[in-house]
Amino acid sequence: MSHPTYVSPAVDHIMLVDDEDDCNFVTKLVLKKAGHIGRLTCFTSADEALDYLRDKGELPDLMFVDINMPKHTGFDLLATCESEGLLPNGCTSVVMFSSSNRPADLEKALSFRSVIGYVEKALSVDSYERVVREHDRLRTA
Repeated sequence: MSHPTYVSPAVDHIMLVDDEDDCNFVTKLVLKKAGHIGRLTCFTSADEALDYLRDKGELPDLMFVDINMPKHTGFDLLATCESEGLLPNGCTSVVMFSSSNRPADLEKALSFRSVIGYVEKALSVDSYERVVREHDRLRTA
């Protein structure tokens, strides 16, 4: 018997920043399986994500950010967002998303004020639900 899926009322809009289309495809499937019915905005570069955050004004509730991307890394994206005051913003929780489990990457990820967690690829329903629970906990604290 499968356990009931945890669906958060506080997670309507998810942003995914990852240069790998295959990973984006798998992540979309996992989000659907986990019961996410809100919006999903995908970008394959840090620059595209940054332009969106600067221009749109539509802040995501959750951002999954890949660390290793060409040109600008996920760390570059977060450093720019935090220096420009785009993050933290009281709405968006950032989760670093990587195939790396290097302790140095984890430590660096958690040094950003906007980062609430670190998930190894590929995303699973369990890791997604863990992130959503942490997002909800922080938003209601």
